[in-house]
Amino acid sequence: MGFLLASTGFSTAVLTARIWESISHEAHCVPTCPSLASELLRPHHFYYGAAILAVSLSLLYRARTQRVRWDLALFFGIGVGLCADETGLLLLGVPYSSPLSLIMVIISGGILFTGTINALLRDGTRELHVLAWADRLTLLSILFLIAGMLYLDTPVIQVVRATGELFLVSAVVLLAIFGKKHFLRVRGQ
Repeated sequence: MGFLLASTGFSTAVLTARIWESISHEAHCVPTCPSLASELLRPHHFYYGAAILAVSLSLLYRARTQRVRWDLALFFGIGVGLCADETGLLLLGVPYSSPLSLIMVIISGGILFTGTINALLRDGTRELHVLAWADRLTLLSILFLIAGMLYLDTPVIQVVRATGELFLVSAVVLLAIFGKKHFLRVRGQ
């Protein structure tokens, strides 16, 4: 289940970031590609991903219950997705749509998806039935929250702004309705 949630977080983060970059045209390397040194203080989603990755890894190390590990696996996948998505642009200095940039995403995703397939073949799908609707919708709200934050980072087009606001409002509504039940279940109460 952890690998499945990490793969879901990865896919959501990469798709959200790729859609955002294709709409905003921020990373098209005109006149040159940004580098980590030249744009150290500009907030790229690579930095958000690195922060999410660091926090989720440190908490995963200390997590005692399976449900907490599952929630953190989702955040781990989001962090890996955001970091892998901009690795080519910031660290390698290639355009965002370059094959080398895409290879970084494919390699990272391939590792996560291989782990997911291995875990599903080894353990089956019985863990999927453990999650209640409150758990599933709380996890969906977290994905909406990440999408909304990325889209509202620098709203360029009115439709993008409305999409970001819709994701954020949906996340708040889902968390308000189903979050309490999920988090009480995570705490074991």
